[in-house]
Amino acid sequence: MTETGGSMDQRPADDCYALDILTALSSAPERVAVHWRGRAVQAGELAGRVADSVRNLRKLGIGPGTTVAVLVAPNSPDMLTVRYATHLLGGAVTYVRGTNPASTARELAPDEQLRILLDSSTQVLVADAENIGRARELSARAPGRFVVAEADAEPAAGVTAAAGVIPDLGELPPRDPRRLALISYTSGSTGKPKGICLSAGVVEARVRGLPADPDARLLAATPLSFVAGQIADAVLHAGGTVVLHEDFDAVQVVRAIAEHSITLTFMATPQLYQALEAVQAERTDLTSLRALIYTGVAASPAKLEEATRVFGPTLVQLYGSSESAGATILLPGDHDDPRLRSTAGRPFPGIGLKICDEVSGAELPVGEPGEVWLRSANLMDGYLNDPALTARALRDGWYLTGDIGRLDEQGYLSLVDRVADTVKTDGVKVHPAVVEREIANLPGVANVAVYGVRDLENLEHVHAAVVVKPGAQLSPGDIRARISEVLSPVHAPEEIHFLDELPLGFSGKADKHLLRRLYPIG
Repeated sequence: MTETGGSMDQRPADDCYALDILTALSSAPERVAVHWRGRAVQAGELAGRVADSVRNLRKLGIGPGTTVAVLVAPNSPDMLTVRYATHLLGGAVTYVRGTNPASTARELAPDEQLRILLDSSTQVLVADAENIGRARELSARAPGRFVVAEADAEPAAGVTAAAGVIPDLGELPPRDPRRLALISYTSGSTGKPKGICLSAGVVEARVRGLPADPDARLLAATPLSFVAGQIADAVLHAGGTVVLHEDFDAVQVVRAIAEHSITLTFMATPQLYQALEAVQAERTDLTSLRALIYTGVAASPAKLEEATRVFGPTLVQLYGSSESAGATILLPGDHDDPRLRSTAGRPFPGIGLKICDEVSGAELPVGEPGEVWLRSANLMDGYLNDPALTARALRDGWYLTGDIGRLDEQGYLSLVDRVADTVKTDGVKVHPAVVEREIANLPGVANVAVYGVRDLENLEHVHAAVVVKPGAQLSPGDIRARISEVLSPVHAPEEIHFLDELPLGFSGKADKHLLRRLYPIG
């Protein structure tokens, strides 16, 4: 991934989503913009923090063609303010504390953090007081490669009006929509982090394409380094409030919905299952909730039927990825239709979606399964320093998702599985997601992950990890009998591990790489 912008692509400096957000914050400085660690942060304070970051980063040489890395507490407001400041200056941002690794560790190992810093050519590493020690250790291991800057310990004084903060930013560079703006590291299904490069134009399109209203109250308990951050941008721009949780705890999430009159929240599908259990145990008041957006993996229709009864007409399913952003949507009303609950919805307006043969790339007829290809203005520019992987993923303006799916006559997408997750056993291709949905439909199942494990002879076997609800009785024989009946004996997991909870990666998806290591064959 290299920078390709030129003077013909430059736009006025004020054509920037971050400036729009800063204007919205400073035009109503006394309203509460963010709740963080028990403290209400006023909009003026947040605006002042952005302005301070602009001044500090400019002194350190940040501008077009440079990169700022962020190492702060999970979902700290600094994750937003440093990004806004860097984008105002024309630089790119990456996050190094937790970047969707294939483990449940909340912080990447120092070696992995250093690799991200060096691969992204970071000039400045911004760290808060909790992480400044780690930041200095990383700097000492790469002398002269980047400088460490400490985030302000205290919020800036309240700003009284937009006129007081915008001119104080100084001269900002012209906007170039093709300039690199965000490097988002994700492990995806491979387990090895890869840097997803997003241009300034794509970042702008993703943020401005999200609707929000002035009375929106967002609960963000998933990483701000991914889609939750874009939703927070839209809410702050509209004049709403963002409640930040450092991580996802289902009980704390459902309690916060009632405590803060949350109207909007976002979570991964397994976290939806956890929230469903918590709501039923807590008997939470959900009357304020208007939209519960979930994504990540295909949901069990039985779980969605139960969730619809509990959460009401609030469920919104998104299908997409860090490479593509949201591509399809299953609306609240669609959740009332048993047939549609097994789908991922229909494409957003302006999104191209087709199903193609995995080998030839030829488009397939309606109803036939194949790889999902996407085309939109929200696609990544490529993978950092990996032209070969970029060439495999991007073809003639299309993104090859690696997901297997099919379209019906009405344009609804049904996801089968990941190409990489397919298990070939006894000559049969087994799609773990299909087996997961059937196990999840069994009474008493709270959560499930199905995955392939190779033996010493490199043969694949189907394994499962299952979490049962308190008091439920379920045996491996019950599960195998059900899968053998509705699918085939080949699909029935050979090994079934009953766990108190599934290990989840930072994105909220089941960490199947860790499960393979914890429960190998033999």
